[in-house]
Amino acid sequence: MTPGLQRWRSGTDAPLLVLAVGSLPILLLEFARHDLTRADRIFMDAVNLIVLVAFAVDYVVELLLARPRNLYVRSEWTSLLIVLSQAVALVPSMSGFGALRVLRASRAWRSIIVLARLVVIGGAASREGRDILRRHAAGFALGVAGMTWLTSAAAFTLVEDVGKTGRLHSFFDALWWSSTTITTVGYGDVFPVTTAGRLVGVVTMAVGISSFAVITAKVAEFLVRTAREDESAAIDG
Repeated sequence: MTPGLQRWRSGTDAPLLVLAVGSLPILLLEFARHDLTRADRIFMDAVNLIVLVAFAVDYVVELLLARPRNLYVRSEWTSLLIVLSQAVALVPSMSGFGALRVLRASRAWRSIIVLARLVVIGGAASREGRDILRRHAAGFALGVAGMTWLTSAAAFTLVEDVGKTGRLHSFFDALWWSSTTITTVGYGDVFPVTTAGRLVGVVTMAVGISSFAVITAKVAEFLVRTAREDESAAIDG
């Protein structure tokens, strides 16, 4: 762990963790890829490409900064596996390349991709997750809310009639539903009709209420601490 590598990680570990975990729900949409609109598929491929580029750049930079490099390769294998799994996740967008058409249609192939991402992201989270939680409770709560927002939208897409010929047209309709549900606004223009969809809605509302309560408490704590500091400064002055 060289000083340069420490500085690089201090500025990149948290954003990369958020990017990796936050993109995972989008990968689940691969199971319903054929039913989604072209705009949804482009969005999914763009997210996978962004994650691939971010982690590939991070791995190359860390490899250049690390000493000895062979030890880094052995100890940070999860970082390389994230890059490889993201490259594999882009296979569905390359259906025009001969044999890749078979992989695009294979549910087993998609399941392997999701499982690989779960394993490697779990390894990345165990390295930084607890420290981030301890230092950034409000940020973690906001991250949980964002993760739930995406996951709920993906789950809604899978269990409800969402698709080109479905009751709802697009994944972006599911994102709208997730937004109104997690904030407990609930406009009612988009709603679940299946039991599984309603269970997703219950979890989404519960997480939304809890997460925003933590954020509100942290804001109140900051305001109280600032007021006390001002009072102390006035007394000392």
